[in-house]
Amino acid sequence: MHVMTRYLDTRKATIAALTDYPLMEAQLHSDNNTAEIQALRDDLASPSSPRLDGLPGAKDPHAGENRLAATLDAISMIERRQEAARQYMDWFLPAWAALSEDDRYTLENFFLGQGSQDERVAVIEAQFCIQRDSVYRRKNRAVDRLATALYGRI
Repeated sequence: MHVMTRYLDTRKATIAALTDYPLMEAQLHSDNNTAEIQALRDDLASPSSPRLDGLPGAKDPHAGENRLAATLDAISMIERRQEAARQYMDWFLPAWAALSEDDRYTLENFFLGQGSQDERVAVIEAQFCIQRDSVYRRKNRAVDRLATALYGRI
């Protein structure tokens, strides 16, 4: 491992990775992306043809080229986002699977649960029959275990 990893805040990076999980999962499994790419490719297949009346067609003679280039850029941006989501899942899911079921439950409810933080803590309290301060200790231990699974021991 590179020496600079000793100076990274792996706890904050782990929490950020955990909170990004729903976004990456939605990006990866979105049918909207496929439809959007197909619509953009269909638009590429039919560029406008120039008028043959001898008059200039537009103020910008390269407008068609610019439109095609912008469409190609949009397609590659969507594909890059999908590839980033795929790489994220390949990196995150094995570490997530390495956690115990209780740790996953705690992290899911604490960081990804619905409602206010007090309500999420109350859900965890009820599940494990523990007090509020024990919920925070349990959460901290689970974050540490996930950070170790994601980044290794530093």
